[in-house]
Amino acid sequence: MIDRTQAQGILREMVRITRDFRIAGQRSRQRSLTGTTFGVLQQLRDGDARLGELAAQRMVSASVASRAVDSLELDGMVRRNPDPRDARAVLISITPQGWANVTERETYFVGLFADALSDWSAEDAQQAITIMAKLNTHLSDLIESLTPGCGSKARPIPGQPASHPENTAEDTPENTSANTINHESEMTA
Repeated sequence: MIDRTQAQGILREMVRITRDFRIAGQRSRQRSLTGTTFGVLQQLRDGDARLGELAAQRMVSASVASRAVDSLELDGMVRRNPDPRDARAVLISITPQGWANVTERETYFVGLFADALSDWSAEDAQQAITIMAKLNTHLSDLIESLTPGCGSKARPIPGQPASHPENTAEDTPENTSANTINHESEMTA
């Protein structure tokens, strides 16, 4: 089991990676791999989706997803189609132009990333992939534990009143890692 200093070091590096990707996206808006619009395009490559499904998958509000889809639709990257299963609903589909846009951007950034890591061995790359996949699994579990309505799995968020609906368990030292995550996340905003 890792200690708190090691956990803090991992968290610090994750925040740094997030910040670096955000800065890179801001510097190259046309080719950015970040943001809701790009995530929506990536998701739609797997198939059509309703707006609510896009929002849930991207972990954004319906209004944020709606603005992203509106923007993509104006640019010809997606289109809205009637849902054949429910005439009241609309399915969002990626267009050939949207598909080409995602592919071109990914190809560009994968090339840059491969060049940046040119001194890595195949073993280095595989080890990083394995560790990041394991980290993502644990982060998904953590996010679920911080989500209201998760019952006994929900962890308290320090700084929230004990009666707050998100604080369902006792605020103990073991549970204060959420404070570090919230604080570090705020630093990236």
